[in-house]
Amino acid sequence: MRSALFAFLIACLALPSWNGLAADPGTEAQRVSGPSSVDSGYGAVAISIRSELYLDDPIQVYFLREGGNIANDGDVVRFQRKQGFFAFGNDTAEYKVRTFQLRAGTYRLVAHGMNCAKVPAINERCIVEEPGIFGSLELSRPSRGYANEAPTFEVREGAITYAGDFALTARNTIEWSQIPVSELERTRSRFRRMPIAPEPIVPEDFLLKYGLNARSYEDDAGRRY
Repeated sequence: MRSALFAFLIACLALPSWNGLAADPGTEAQRVSGPSSVDSGYGAVAISIRSELYLDDPIQVYFLREGGNIANDGDVVRFQRKQGFFAFGNDTAEYKVRTFQLRAGTYRLVAHGMNCAKVPAINERCIVEEPGIFGSLELSRPSRGYANEAPTFEVREGAITYAGDFALTARNTIEWSQIPVSELERTRSRFRRMPIAPEPIVPEDFLLKYGLNARSYEDDAGRRY
C-alpha cells in the first residue's frame, strides 16, 4: 500500500515526459477476439508479457518479421504491458494472455524498451530526459536489443500460434517460458476451430531461470539499467 501511494505522489509531481510525446517505434499488434476477427493472410498469436520490475510506464517487447528491416516500423511488431490502473503495487508479474493477429511469417525477438525513441540496438539502453517541477532528470530505462540468436515464433495464415510468455526480469533481460495450461483455457476454447502453428523456437539462454518476484516502486526508483 505504501509503495503504491509513494508512486502515485511521484507521478503527481512529475510533468509528462517529452519522450512520451513521440510515437513508439514499430507497429502495435492488433487484438482479436476469435477466429472470425482474423483477416486473410494473417494468423492469430496468443502471448503473455510480464515484468517483475515496477513499470511506471508501459514496457514494449519488439519482434522483427523475417526478411524485414528493423528501421522500418511496418516490419517490427510491438506488444506491451503496463500496470493496472487500480493496482496497489506491482501487478505485472501475473500472467496476462492476449490474442493478436499478425501477418503470416516468422518473428524474432529483437528488443525490449520503455520510452525508447527507436528499437534498441544490440545491448543498447534507452536514456531519456524527464522534465519535472525541479528541472530535467536523465533516466536510464529498462531496455536492451538482442542478437540473431533469440526466440522466434511462426505465424501461419488461418492458424493460431501459442507464442508463450515473455518476461522482463530484474536482470533487465527478456526470458521465455510456457504459459500454464490453466491460463490458456479460455483462449484455447475461443480459438479451438483454428489449426495450431508450430511451437516457438527458444535458445537455452532465453529460458526463464527463476520465478518472477514482483518488485515495488522503491525497489526500482532511480535504478540504472
